[in-house]
Amino acid sequence: MEDTMARTDIGPHASFGGGGDRHTPRTPTPHRPVILVHGITNTASTFARVREYFNTHGYRDYEVYGTTYGDGGKTNVVFFAMDCHHMKIIRSFIQVVADYTSSKVDVIGYSMGSPVARKAIMGGKCVDTGEDLGGPLTHLVHTFIGAAGANYGSFLCLLPFGSCNLINGLACGSRFLNDINSKQRYEGEKIFTIYSTGDEKVGYRACGRFASDIQGQDKAFVKQGMNHDQVMLDTANLQLNLLTQGHE
Repeated sequence: MEDTMARTDIGPHASFGGGGDRHTPRTPTPHRPVILVHGITNTASTFARVREYFNTHGYRDYEVYGTTYGDGGKTNVVFFAMDCHHMKIIRSFIQVVADYTSSKVDVIGYSMGSPVARKAIMGGKCVDTGEDLGGPLTHLVHTFIGAAGANYGSFLCLLPFGSCNLINGLACGSRFLNDINSKQRYEGEKIFTIYSTGDEKVGYRACGRFASDIQGQDKAFVKQGMNHDQVMLDTANLQLNLLTQGHE
């Protein structure tokens, strides 16, 4: 399990978090631990800047976690879909971190990482394999944030194949998206979204909806003109405030 979470098969930058001898397992941490879930073809290290921001504002290494659920970019972005295996990795990661810190966790899902993390928390059957992930992990999550999340797909999905397929892809009305959007308020106690009118990858609107919305969310924060990466990386201060204060 440790190797699966660390993703040593990808390299030294495929995961982060944990305290070594600086944190006693199964004891609470000063801050509620936060798990950063990356997007399509990324690795955990993509969000080093967000992690560093949290670190400079009081979070310790054993309070900020990330792992790589894909293959680290080996699969072309055009063909990368939301496979059941990805949800199993993130689901296990949430359980491991919650157990290690004897605490509820916060989860931030970026881009495709938002629907992946939502399904990991939701549980139930995977639409691609039929495997049963188990019951929801809602009881383990305090705050969920979707940043530039592809919660209703991507406006770039014009043809239904590869990453835009109709089973576990980002196509409008895919079985995966219909599944995660069929219920509300399972992502955590608090649910926030951050997105932009200028998102050039997920888009501002998709499938006749605001692409990054989550039904039942506590609040959406809409930025004007930010591109996709800026929404994820340049709103670290807002992300931190939502986790620690519950508001902007």
